[in-house]
Amino acid sequence: MSTMEYEFIALELAGRKAEWLKSQLANVPLWEKSTPSIALHCDNMTAISVALSKAFKYKRRHIRLRHKIVKEISENGVISLDFMKSEKNLADPLTKGLCRKMVFDTWRGMGLRIIKEF
Repeated sequence: MSTMEYEFIALELAGRKAEWLKSQLANVPLWEKSTPSIALHCDNMTAISVALSKAFKYKRRHIRLRHKIVKEISENGVISLDFMKSEKNLADPLTKGLCRKMVFDTWRGMGLRIIKEF
């Protein structure tokens, strides 16, 4: 499968969890009834553009069904899809190899510290 498909699957799963979270927050009587949309950050512009497009041209059924779900929860205001550059993505060291400087920058962004240097 392509990278876009993996990113799209992740968007759909995160979107479902965001939808559940938003429904739970709506049941809390101390908060306003109108909860804002939950921002989902994605570093793949193709996945975002496919999610927001009206026409769907992919022939794979599992992606077509996920597209329908992501598009629906996006249009209902449950989620908003935002592009995030890889340099700002704190999850990158967990998914791919990076240069040493990028790993240290990400660690600092996560609030991690080196205890003992070898």
